[in-house]
Amino acid sequence: MTMPMNRRERKKEETRLNIIDCSIELFRAKGFQETSMEEIATKTDIAKGTLYNYFENKESILSAYVQSSIMDFGEELESLLKDHSGIEARLRLLLDFRHDFFGKDPELTAIYLSYRMQNLFNGPTSPFEHPERSGLEKVILKILLEAQKNKEIRDDMPVTVLARSFQLITVNYFISCQFSQESAELEHLREQLITLFLNGAKQN
Repeated sequence: MTMPMNRRERKKEETRLNIIDCSIELFRAKGFQETSMEEIATKTDIAKGTLYNYFENKESILSAYVQSSIMDFGEELESLLKDHSGIEARLRLLLDFRHDFFGKDPELTAIYLSYRMQNLFNGPTSPFEHPERSGLEKVILKILLEAQKNKEIRDDMPVTVLARSFQLITVNYFISCQFSQESAELEHLREQLITLFLNGAKQN
């Protein structure tokens, strides 16, 4: 259970959210590379030193924005999943969701993914247990656990292993989407990836 924030904590959270909102507005108006931390501090109406107390760089601000957005969209995704039965339909929805979410702003997405990959592999923490993970894996875990329960997929393998494998497939699909705008081609790739995940590469 989350404890309610006191007045000081609420003020800090309001400032943090304001920094994120102002930064994203600047990134979209001027471009990420053209925006400086000093400009962000000015727009947010705080001292530059105060800004660095919240975020170490522009990339960390962008990461916080994406993490928060994914959490919000995650609730929408879970609602949509209720209208889709069967493991194939749900995995298809997940791939389309990731494509739609990250495809809205390719430039910022590329910067975010690059920064996040660097952070995931820095430090002693496993990339799969890193605190800056997007949270999408939780949704995947829920889907796969239900599929195991319904005997739609194998249950002799830990669901975390299956979830991480599908996470890699979502990355594969997203990268492919950046280099192709042909919907028929992408739909074909999506079905191939789902089949590969569910059936494996071994020939029957």
